Amino acid sequence: MRSLLLTAGLVLGLASVAQAKDFTELRIGTESGYVPFEYKNEKGELIGFDIEVGNAICEKLKAKCTWVEQPFDALIPGLQARKFDIIHASITHNEAREKVIDFTDDVYAIPTQLIAKKGSGIVTEDDLKGKRLGALQGSAQEAYARRVISKKDVKVVSYKEQPQTFIDLKAGRIDAAIVEKPNANSAFIATPEGADYEFVGQPLEHELLNNRISIGLRKGDKDLKEALDKAIAELRAEGKIAEIAKKYFKEGELDLLDKK
Repeated sequence: MRSLLLTAGLVLGLASVAQAKDFTELRIGTESGYVPFEYKNEKGELIGFDIEVGNAICEKLKAKCTWVEQPFDALIPGLQARKFDIIHASITHNEAREKVIDFTDDVYAIPTQLIAKKGSGIVTEDDLKGKRLGALQGSAQEAYARRVISKKDVKVVSYKEQPQTFIDLKAGRIDAAIVEKPNANSAFIATPEGADYEFVGQPLEHELLNNRISIGLRKGDKDLKEALDKAIAELRAEGKIAEIAKKYFKEGELDLLDKK
């Protein structure tokens, strides 16, 4: 799913939050508008794949889960400011981000693809010349769009929240969007509002679009990282992550990285 852009001037937090044996509460930063990973139901309750996996991790650690909602592009600054202990919001794990924060072992992987109106004639990036492309602000998709696609005479329009991308696509204010496939499918393509839209071309591959997703934590939180990696490995071995995934994704829509 998504990944955060590096924010210049972030102060690296090097102190460990706690020893693994002392965990009583785990504060988890997330963004609640990214179906089916993290979002709210009709009752206003925070649900989704990442939420259930996070709760399962807390259960393994015998710690209370406290979810802290932030705009997506505020998650790394919030982590550095110690508003929470980790980021669990479908954050892409890449080398650039490793200079700012640490990551757990990868949890899953997801493809990035373009969506456009059916019959638009848009199939590849080259077909976007002279058009407007929407992307989530602070995401790996936005970084790729600005550094690669924009060079093809494409106007990149950034959105603070992903749902607004789909609203503007349907309204004709943008011609296409670059998205992580599971979110675009659940939040738009598979809904009545998205009936006239489709994924186009093939999943995009580029070093900026490293699609492996991990949990982010502050630099130096070695005990926390060790505890999280152990919990993730146990949940994977028990089949718990796969069990949760079946509730939210179609077969083949998410790579659970079970085969190394």
